[in-house]
Amino acid sequence: MNKNKLPFLKDNIHTILHGSKAEKEKLIGKSFYLAETPEYMKEKGLKGDFFSIKYGVISRHLGKDSDHNLSEKNWKELCKVIIKPFAISKYGKDFRLFTTVKLNNNYIVVGVNVKSIGKWIEVNSICTVFGYFQKNKGVEEIVYRDKKITPEQTALLDGLNSLSLPSVQGST
Repeated sequence: MNKNKLPFLKDNIHTILHGSKAEKEKLIGKSFYLAETPEYMKEKGLKGDFFSIKYGVISRHLGKDSDHNLSEKNWKELCKVIIKPFAISKYGKDFRLFTTVKLNNNYIVVGVNVKSIGKWIEVNSICTVFGYFQKNKGVEEIVYRDKKITPEQTALLDGLNSLSLPSVQGST
């Protein structure tokens, strides 16, 4: 996949969320460019030059939980905050990026699950609020933690796997 051939998510999210059935059908199976992969992430093992997301990942998230539906603005914001997570965990060969977006005047945690595929990193699911699945509890390793982490974010990570927190925090 060549990032130069991928449409930008920010330019297509309105159609994905609000387009007609015919417009949405044209997007089925397409991947969208999100952002370049920062060097510090590559050093942590996230191999790939950029992040992408498939239409199906976004459509699966829609309507899952009306209290946590991401708006068009949230999806556009995700294109920016995906490269500035407050923590990154590794489970198996895959990673989870923990970031936040503002939803209904409150900040919520968004867990972005990604896998490296050759020259790019594909987002394969989005989780709001908790940011992790219980089935992975105890097997995820925190490989990056921002220095400016809030007490709430720390509590989330402590619940994830408190034994894996690094003694030295990273910074972006």
